[in-house]
Amino acid sequence: MKNTRIFRLCLAAALCVGLSPSGADAQAPPPLITAAVPDAGSANLTIGGAGFRQGFPVVYLGNMELPVRWATESTVDTWLPELQPGTYRLIARWPDGSQADFYLTLGAVGPAGPAGAPGPKGDRGLPGFGDGAAYFGASTAAAPAGSAAADSTAPSRNLIYNQNGGTTTPTGMTGIRNTGFGSNVLVGITTGSHNTSFGAQALTSVTTGSRNTAIGAVAMQNGAAGASNNTAIGRGALRNVKGSRNIGIGFNAGSAYPTPDGTGNDNIYIGIGNSTNPTGSNNIYIGHTGEAGDSGVVRLGNGNTQTKTYLAGEVIIHGSITGVPGNPLDITGPVNAPALDTRIDTLVAGIKADMDTLEGRVKALETADTTAP
Repeated sequence: MKNTRIFRLCLAAALCVGLSPSGADAQAPPPLITAAVPDAGSANLTIGGAGFRQGFPVVYLGNMELPVRWATESTVDTWLPELQPGTYRLIARWPDGSQADFYLTLGAVGPAGPAGAPGPKGDRGLPGFGDGAAYFGASTAAAPAGSAAADSTAPSRNLIYNQNGGTTTPTGMTGIRNTGFGSNVLVGITTGSHNTSFGAQALTSVTTGSRNTAIGAVAMQNGAAGASNNTAIGRGALRNVKGSRNIGIGFNAGSAYPTPDGTGNDNIYIGIGNSTNPTGSNNIYIGHTGEAGDSGVVRLGNGNTQTKTYLAGEVIIHGSITGVPGNPLDITGPVNAPALDTRIDTLVAGIKADMDTLEGRVKALETADTTAP
């Protein structure tokens, strides 16, 4: 009897261990339905969520069981019957007994429910323009009373933000669509329009000039009053420009401050600052300091630092090639120059013709000498 009782206890313990859920199953979170998307056109209902169990669940919508087409760990796809508009309870129950509930609204949405409690107060936003801002002539609303805009006769759509408490705000501005951000920007603008200035003391001297873009501290700082259509990108770029349609890209590009001003037009400067501001026009400088007397000159690189220039593809040269005194032109490697060959052939033919003519004259003279009495 005693041995039989021990056997029964061991068998019961084994059955309990075998039927009890594993540690992983016991700790698994319950399944959760997060979305149910009906498609009346295809009579399909897609149920999405997390923690779905293995196997096909039994799905109920209201009091109707929905046939399941397929199921994964996060999606269940079922057939959707034609139902009257309303809100239905959706239940998915898996073979292990776990269940997830959801409420699905079909058809027209009912009236909104009562407002919920206010949420927590959000973080404080970034500071606005403050006292240092001057916004001229808002296009849809009048300027705030007492602001610089209220005292200005400027047309709409000018935006100037100075960091000096508004003390350098332009007065009497009549130009339009000027934009400036930084300390002492666009402080001289009167009738000039479409100017853009970003950086401390950028584009401060232009008054009647238009369509200038100055990005960088002191870019176009001392530009001429009427300088127009210039583009300066970089600290000090085109700092003293007096002409128009110039481009300066780089630190002090096109700026020889405090040497004489650059009065030329249509010049392009790319690279760190120039030691001289040319007074001529139509110059292109890339990595070169420029020369005072340049006009219509292209300079690539600084001869003291660059030793080689590689040009890919066909190079077409209009004009002559000249070597620098003391450093004559040195062409190495094969040269394919059909035009040069043609000129040489023409020159040789001309020399040959001259030689033939000279030879004829010499023979004539010799004949005359032999026949003389």
